Amino acid sequence: MNQAIDPAGLENLKETMRRLPCITADLPGVGGFIKAVPEHFSVEEVLPYAPCGEGDHVFVSLRRKGWNTADVATALAEAFNLKTMDVGWAGRKDKQAVTTQTFSLPISERTPLPEIEKVLEAVPFEILGVQRHRNKLKTGHVAGNRFSIVISQVSHQDMPKAQAIADALRARGLPNFYGEQRFGFSMGNLDRAMALLHRRKPVRGNQETFLVSALQGALFNVWLVERMARGQYHTILQGDVARKTDTGGVFVVDDAVEAAQRFDRRAIVYTGPIFGHKMMLAAEPAAAFETGVASAFGLDHDLLKKLRAPGSRRQALLYIENLTLEPDPEGLRLTFSLPSGAYATEVTREFTRTA
Repeated sequence: MNQAIDPAGLENLKETMRRLPCITADLPGVGGFIKAVPEHFSVEEVLPYAPCGEGDHVFVSLRRKGWNTADVATALAEAFNLKTMDVGWAGRKDKQAVTTQTFSLPISERTPLPEIEKVLEAVPFEILGVQRHRNKLKTGHVAGNRFSIVISQVSHQDMPKAQAIADALRARGLPNFYGEQRFGFSMGNLDRAMALLHRRKPVRGNQETFLVSALQGALFNVWLVERMARGQYHTILQGDVARKTDTGGVFVVDDAVEAAQRFDRRAIVYTGPIFGHKMMLAAEPAAAFETGVASAFGLDHDLLKKLRAPGSRRQALLYIENLTLEPDPEGLRLTFSLPSGAYATEVTREFTRTA
């Protein structure tokens, strides 16, 4: 068993999360700020399917600001005398934003929709739609999110700089880092996650499971930072686990020359490790790099099982083909879409050069 990370190493990990590299660092940024007011940050959730119109669950689409996802779920549960855990949602969204999101409520078909809509008139949200479905909405049931974000305190004279950054992002892709908010205030989630690592006992409950996921996200970021530092951001390696961009299928690269041609056509992208005992493994020589990151943090198969960390693969770079920008009375407005799990703040950081 390798020695788990020491306090100095933990501080280095936190500092890495605070100083993630920008892929457009060779270009001047435009400065400015996001979320000066909630209306400057709008996000619309995109589900992978529409409710079917029948069943014992009700999908409620709503718009809100100044509320986090869990508190919205609690408010809906209280309105219908439900347990909060019975309210479903696809993913957490920013509190300081104008957010369009869908929740599911377990309400029998014996209750007519007009009666449900009447109850919803009393909740402090803008209700956009109420439809029935057969199943509960579960975490991960989201295709992506559409964003409209104002970067304030940016001069319109900086538009050429912003356009150059946008052009570079379209050409180079975006490093798919986990955003700093994943790691909590002052990186506190990493402190608590490392305490679990040192404890070396089975993880208990959703909160501890979330802390493990924060650690997994940080180690993915470490891996991607190192890959960029090695000059291999735009390179497919022998043994990489690649993902097909059309179907999402994953495979281990056994012909790097052929894979490079597909990578250049954007038919495939390489993935990085979300460490876990069931994670699809890379092959050599790419595997040695991933194993080295895990070993540096004292992770092995047995410990990952105790941490209830099955693991997965995460797409390492994203192509944002629908990125647009235009002047706004208060600065610069960006619009774009991202797949589930990607962070809009990693896009805005390329422009502002701040977290």
